[in-house]
Amino acid sequence: MSVFRPSARVTGPDGSEWELYAYRFRLPRRRPLPADLGAFRRRFGSTRALLVRLLRDVPRAALAALGSDEWTIEAVTWTPHRTSLAWRTTREYRGHVLAQVEGQLTRGETPKPKHARYLGTDGFY
Repeated sequence: MSVFRPSARVTGPDGSEWELYAYRFRLPRRRPLPADLGAFRRRFGSTRALLVRLLRDVPRAALAALGSDEWTIEAVTWTPHRTSLAWRTTREYRGHVLAQVEGQLTRGETPKPKHARYLGTDGFY
């Protein structure tokens, strides 16, 4: 299971394609960048902010993930626009939550898996 590769892919009855990800790695929250920055800088931030993320935030998040039992399950679709739903669960229920979300999306239902806490849509970090 990786944040870089979907754990599963499903298609809903309306034709929307969903990718399901399961990961422990979680970067800390950062202040949003001002809206007057260009698209590249809004997406990646300044060079200093990028270096802070790479040299401080990523190693901290990796160490925290090693000692954590919390998993994030995320369902993402790009049809008609990017939509993301996320839940947090434990290692014990990770497979169950993935299977429930997969089945409910396939049937066109709004996923409500047991043994998972809903984090929200899109801006859940």
